[in-house]
Amino acid sequence: MNATLKYPVMGYVKIRLIVKHGYKWLVELIGADLQIEVYEDDFVLDQS
Repeated sequence: MNATLKYPVMGYVKIRLIVKHGYKWLVELIGADLQIEVYEDDFVLDQS
């Protein structure tokens, strides 16, 4: 599932949700080949 960060991380805002851990998600920064953890409040789900 894809989403958009409310605030850019290293210039990237598009993310792919991988795994939920409590209130945080492990996500992939699309285009950067990096994985980070973000809180649920830090992104908005993209419309399908």
